[in-house]
Amino acid sequence: MTNALLSLRSRLILLILTAIIPAFVLIVDSAGRYREQTAAQIKHNILVAARTLASEHDQVLDNAHEFLVTVSRVPQIREKDRVACHRILAGLLEPRYADLALSDLSGNPLCTALSTSPSLVDLTGPHHKKSVQRSEFTVGNIRRIPSPASMLLDVSYPMLERPGVPRGVVSAAINLSWVNRLAVDTHLQRGASFSLINRQGNVLLRYPAGNEWIGHLVSPDAAQWTRLTSSSGNTFEATGFDGIPRLFALSPLKNPVDGQTVYAAVDLPLEVAFSKTREILVQQLIALGVLSVLILGSTWFGTEALVLRRIRDIVAATRKMAAGNLRARTALTYDSGELGQMARAFDNLAETLEKREAEALQSADQIHQQRRQQEALYDLNRGITSTLDVAEVLSILLDHLARLFPSYTVAVSWLDGQSKVLQTIACRGPSGDEHASADFASEESLPLLVLQRQSQLAVADGRAQPHTAELAIFRRHGCVSYLGLPMTINNQTLGVLSFYGRTPHEFSPDEITFLNALVNEAAFAIHNSQLFEQTRRQASELEKSNKIKDEFLGVMSHELRTPLNIILNYSEALSMGTFGKIPSAQLSGIDKIRLQAIHLLSLINGILEITKIESGTVILDGHPLDLRDFMAELQSDYMLQQTDLALIWENNGHLPVIVTDRTKLKQILTNLINNAIKFTERGSVTIATNISSDGGRVQIQVKDTGPGIPEELLPSVFDKFRQIDSATTRNYSGAGLGLYIVKNFVTLLGGTIDVQSKVGSGSTFTVSLPVAQQSETGPRPSLAGLPNSISLS
Repeated sequence: MTNALLSLRSRLILLILTAIIPAFVLIVDSAGRYREQTAAQIKHNILVAARTLASEHDQVLDNAHEFLVTVSRVPQIREKDRVACHRILAGLLEPRYADLALSDLSGNPLCTALSTSPSLVDLTGPHHKKSVQRSEFTVGNIRRIPSPASMLLDVSYPMLERPGVPRGVVSAAINLSWVNRLAVDTHLQRGASFSLINRQGNVLLRYPAGNEWIGHLVSPDAAQWTRLTSSSGNTFEATGFDGIPRLFALSPLKNPVDGQTVYAAVDLPLEVAFSKTREILVQQLIALGVLSVLILGSTWFGTEALVLRRIRDIVAATRKMAAGNLRARTALTYDSGELGQMARAFDNLAETLEKREAEALQSADQIHQQRRQQEALYDLNRGITSTLDVAEVLSILLDHLARLFPSYTVAVSWLDGQSKVLQTIACRGPSGDEHASADFASEESLPLLVLQRQSQLAVADGRAQPHTAELAIFRRHGCVSYLGLPMTINNQTLGVLSFYGRTPHEFSPDEITFLNALVNEAAFAIHNSQLFEQTRRQASELEKSNKIKDEFLGVMSHELRTPLNIILNYSEALSMGTFGKIPSAQLSGIDKIRLQAIHLLSLINGILEITKIESGTVILDGHPLDLRDFMAELQSDYMLQQTDLALIWENNGHLPVIVTDRTKLKQILTNLINNAIKFTERGSVTIATNISSDGGRVQIQVKDTGPGIPEELLPSVFDKFRQIDSATTRNYSGAGLGLYIVKNFVTLLGGTIDVQSKVGSGSTFTVSLPVAQQSETGPRPSLAGLPNSISLS
């Protein structure tokens, strides 16, 4: 019994059993850790889902707010035209909204998007009255309609006659069922549910499936619900309305619903959350049991045949080897007995060890050779990638090859991109043999064969191959060996690297592998260098083309102004009756011709200015300029214009004399003022001139009360051919050249320009120019004769 327990077989079985127990403990421990990780991941996932769904529902309400604001501004709806109102609301209806409605202040419907009656919008709820009383966007309660079965949320926005005075209410019924199908199905994992819950814990909406929860507390335990709402950013385990333990995650909506805070809740039953964990644990335990049985059985029956017998042979062989060295051999015969097996095993082991020692020495030599090749590749790559000059790349390549293969003539042939002819672009022979290098550069027979085959060509001894022995180049220089390697880029052979040798030599596979790696590096370097040269040539040609284009635009713009001036003169003469009395109907047409010709002349002048700016031919004519006289002259130019706007001129302090280009400064301010007038439908345009506190700069502001510019579009208002339209349906003519010219002229005058704008509150353009120091001050003309505010209507 004792011997049986001490046997190797018994010890192996005990060892396996000992290993199985830790494996069992490890599986159980891993399952526990996996459950903790799963719980943490699930809590994170449902918390992210709750926050995402809360954000998406907030986005739905924000979009509804913006949508109702836009609808309230539609003229047909503001005029309460029932037919047009119904048509517009029906056209705006989308799956997100169950119905749209316009009602009076008492909640009586004026028109709806749906032709059916009654409307799906709740026009009698408290939110409708709040919208009228507070003149703001309000959200009603969530309600359920049986047909079609949907959950609806009512929103309202007042249509104002003027600020604070509503004249009607635009309302919408948001189809939360449709919203949830899009949003919830995207973010919920399998088995999870989504709910909207008020602060008291009552379920307002639940998806998917869960109408029985609506109106009930999400958790019967009030203390648990209080803890959840007080820490809405965390997740908790709680018992749900159905009595099932669940994981909850809450995130509040920023928009109140029916005047109170609402939470987006995502819950997942614990049974579903950890089902995969239990399944994995059971599978691992079953697998461990089956594997243990198989291992124990194979150990019991295979120990004798596979372990004990081999151990006896190893012990005997080890004792023999202890008496000798690796060259020692046994004197036993190789019979079928144990001694024969021991002798064979020992002799084979000794012979193998002896061979391994020789192979180790050979491997060390190969590793040394490969290291040298890698260093050569590194040096070559560093050299050829340090420049983009083709000649220098080829020189570096040939230098490296000359050091590696000093007895060979090396030639690089490359396929011309236009003629598709293989040409030798570099060649170098053994040291001092320049004539041979030039002669090899004209040889293309073997490289052409490599190019046609698109594979390597190796000739170890050309004397044994008639087709190479007859080559003139071989006869003149006594070449007997050749190696040609294709230079390939993107699976396309573009060149050939050739080696000509005067002694028989067969390149080994290792040498060819090394040379292929070297050829790949060289091919890419030559190809990149040629691409660089081609790109540089194309850039030069493109620069010439741009210059020709600028000259063409300048000439054409200048030539087009002559016929346009004639058109303007003749249209003016016709209007004045120079050629006879013109009927009033025809005068209107002549006036349109004149206005469009003026507009076209303005565009041509703008293009001419841009051509001068981009070609660098703009000339500055700087002279002292009395800024007060200049602003008075500019003010008088606008006094005769007929407009519904009030032009307000504000000159604060004593305006100095500055040194600047009068024409360009006037064009800057004229463009800014005309832009302000064009984009301002009603209100005023203010032109204010100020001096900085240190007296070193003049600031001229042009401020309007127009629709304003969206913040994201402000950086691009000075771009060429860019026009920023307002959010209304009004369209404005123009090519978008004025502000581009203004920006460049201000820069040329040494100044800066800044724009500040807010949608609905107008825009302010501020030009800041330097003030040149003036030593003399003279009397200034009085501006008493000009009004400070001009209103021409």
